Amino acid sequence: MKEVCDCRFVEPLLLWWRKSKRPRDYPWRRETDPYRVLVAEILLQRTRRDKAAEIYEKFVNAFPDPQSLARASEDEVRNIIRPLGLEKRAPYLAKLAREILRRPHVLREGRFEELPGVGPYVASAARVILGIPTRLKPDSSIARVLSRFYDRSLNTRRPADTPWVDECLNRCAPQNPESRKEYFLALVDLAWEICRPRKPRCNLCPLKNLCRQLRQS
Repeated sequence: MKEVCDCRFVEPLLLWWRKSKRPRDYPWRRETDPYRVLVAEILLQRTRRDKAAEIYEKFVNAFPDPQSLARASEDEVRNIIRPLGLEKRAPYLAKLAREILRRPHVLREGRFEELPGVGPYVASAARVILGIPTRLKPDSSIARVLSRFYDRSLNTRRPADTPWVDECLNRCAPQNPESRKEYFLALVDLAWEICRPRKPRCNLCPLKNLCRQLRQS
């Protein structure tokens, strides 16, 4: 696997992200409360970030902690998250809050996968933001970036489960917690802004001089 995991992309990726991160300074990325970070990551699933940011602010104002969310009715939760098309997640968010209150040690210890509605990617992303040591989990967007960079194929049904993607994502990750967080967020932002599913903006990509797929085209 070593010959596949060319990690030269890390330095230009981080330079690009650090120079222009202010527009992407979403509130949950500065958050230290695990509950709020988990809420943000759940809201971000298949949702535009600018819209999720708007709803996130309303959500944490209405339900600033697990206690207030656990007391809320499903209709109250549903009304706030409706603009994201996530009405069906209202029961899961309420259940999440109740489970946090029942087992607070799970939240404190970063064992987020044990909470209802929290999958491996959300749990890993939350730990990265909070500076908790974790193995990084790719989503389909990160898988797309690495697939193009390495010019390698992905699992067609579940791209994020492609073994070499997980291997290279983690092999190239910095060990310093803050740099690791920046690396992860930079890949997320690159996928959203530059390495898009359709009409990627390759001319603006900080990795264009190293990208194998671009060099092959």
